Amino acid sequence: MRIAATTRMLLLLAMLACLLPQRSQAAESSVRPARQPSNETTQQPVLDLTLVQAWQAALKHDPGYQAAISEREAGQANRGIGRAGLLPQVSASLGRSKLRGTLEIPSPLGGVRDEDLNYTIKTSEIRATQTVFDWSRYAEYRQGQARAVHSLAVFDTKATDTATRLFNRYFQALLAHENIVLAQNKLDANEKLQMVAQHRFDNGEGTITDIRQAASRRDLSRADLIAARDVMVIAQRELQEMVGPSPLRLAALKPDFQAQPLSPPSLAQWQSAALAGSGEIRSSEQNLRIAADEVDRSFGGHLPTLELVAARRLASNETIATRYQDSSTTEIGVQVSLPIYSGGLTSALVDQAGHNRDRALHELAATRERTAVEVTRQYHAVVSGAQRISALIVAEQSGAQALEAVEAGFAAGTHSMVDILDTQDQLYRSRLDLAQSRLEYVLARLMLSAASGGLDAQLIQRTSEQYFGKGRVALQPPPPKF
Repeated sequence: MRIAATTRMLLLLAMLACLLPQRSQAAESSVRPARQPSNETTQQPVLDLTLVQAWQAALKHDPGYQAAISEREAGQANRGIGRAGLLPQVSASLGRSKLRGTLEIPSPLGGVRDEDLNYTIKTSEIRATQTVFDWSRYAEYRQGQARAVHSLAVFDTKATDTATRLFNRYFQALLAHENIVLAQNKLDANEKLQMVAQHRFDNGEGTITDIRQAASRRDLSRADLIAARDVMVIAQRELQEMVGPSPLRLAALKPDFQAQPLSPPSLAQWQSAALAGSGEIRSSEQNLRIAADEVDRSFGGHLPTLELVAARRLASNETIATRYQDSSTTEIGVQVSLPIYSGGLTSALVDQAGHNRDRALHELAATRERTAVEVTRQYHAVVSGAQRISALIVAEQSGAQALEAVEAGFAAGTHSMVDILDTQDQLYRSRLDLAQSRLEYVLARLMLSAASGGLDAQLIQRTSEQYFGKGRVALQPPPPKF
């Protein structure tokens, strides 16, 4: 009997040894080295994307970014539109009309005689005008320049929005894959626990309660795995919307992930950089400039205008009195227009433009405050994120040690099956939180640079090299559910 009990104990310990989730196995399953496509996938090429390559693909495929490019180019046309009012205006006209009729001409004797009319009226004119003084057109010129600069600032803002959308989707896909790996490992461990509980029950050492508890956790793990696969499908589709409709393999974080110090290190320096380089702030500044020029443009309705005018006109049979006669005239002079009364329209437009200028000023102040808040949020997300990563690393190590201790206690009869299941759930939550914290840390660094106006291709390349390794994560559709 003692030999049989010893044999059962050794068998139980061997099965429990398989339950301890090995970190190396999780890492190997979550980060796979890139492989050559097999014959089955040659018809549909696999797109292997690092963070930089994903950004470059988004610049080509994302519809929102392409729309921003068109909007930017349309905004640049405002320079020519504003300048046109100050340049010479030249127009030409050509007229041809046929006149037929009867002209009654009084005779010297008091009678009337009729004369048939049948001739062609011909007119040709070329006219040029040059603005000498027009306050409204000067303001329109300044508005055109401001609108062009505004379109560049808006484009920078939308390009940054495109980058942040891409980063969120890229990291969400990585997190979804990590969640699948951990959910699969958890399901495997729970299935082994259910087998251990059944074996103990068959040998008269366990209870039916242990079996049902293990089976319940196994079924919950299976449901979690199904949900995680669904999340992966959505994350993959959202990413493909920006980078192109191809299967994806994404670069994974380095196994020896280390948080890096910020440069510059202080929050005040980041906020100063944001006030100078933020696209949203520059856009609001140009909106204020446009609104101020609109006040000048509206006020120009109170002022006179002065233009130089030159015209050359050729006419043939222009009127009945000059029928059968040709004429040519040249006109050179100045034209002054003086507004006297417009029913109060000009004054109302000036008042409206003044209120809009005040609104733009307040919106600029709000944009600066909103940018400062965003920089503060992302700065502290980076600082606290590094600390949270360190804490979660310790928590994961402690959770693994706790699981070993609980399993040993279960073998000795001092812990129950529920203790193993609870400790195991806590360990998997720690590992998922650690993976999520690392991704959120990298995202916070990118978002901090975006909020301060420093996000560019060089920064994305440097981030990719610092935090992402050569390992690849394969995004594949989930297997069929039965």
